[in-house]
Amino acid sequence: MDFDKGDHVKNWIIKEFGEFLSDGYLKYFHCPSLDQWNASIAKNTSHKMASGAVLVNLDCDNYTGLQGGSFVLDQFRKAEENIVLWQFSKIKQDGSFGRISITRDLFKILGGYDESFLPMGYQDDDLMARAKARGALLIHRRNPEYNRAIPNEKYLPAAMTYKEMKMANKALSKKNVRLGMLIANSGQFGLNEIYALDAEGKLVKHEELDC
Repeated sequence: MDFDKGDHVKNWIIKEFGEFLSDGYLKYFHCPSLDQWNASIAKNTSHKMASGAVLVNLDCDNYTGLQGGSFVLDQFRKAEENIVLWQFSKIKQDGSFGRISITRDLFKILGGYDESFLPMGYQDDDLMARAKARGALLIHRRNPEYNRAIPNEKYLPAAMTYKEMKMANKALSKKNVRLGMLIANSGQFGLNEIYALDAEGKLVKHEELDC
């Protein structure tokens, strides 16, 4: 899911991974309408386009690891109840905190990540807290081969510090869970102006594309 206003990411994807686009292994979507970065909205928009039974938040600085998809699916197959899989390494600020996998059905029931939150901070904790409050079991796996991230400079918000946003979002999350308000966004999540690549490599409005 590409939120960049330009097309250099799209062109790079086509050049480097064209064969995977052709066989359907990789899908590329473009959403140019995110004017200000918001982690919840970005993740929700990505998950909105997914078709599988299990949704995995894979931030763009994260590796799946070899056979990482099979590893995730195995955790869900082995579980005897509804689970949320968390692959955080427990290494502070290494970029793996948001590696959360959840069934598509439960994600839709919860309304996704809370888009009323400030742009960054605590959206992952909140999703897991609401899922647990609704009866899901949180499974934590630290296997290092599946939760590595690429060191990089983090996005720096202009108006508030990350810590300030995180604390504000945390307070709102705690209040909502305490009051039993477990469904975010009135159940409707993600942006709607989404484009996909057609067979000729052109961007077409998603609902107009013959999928």
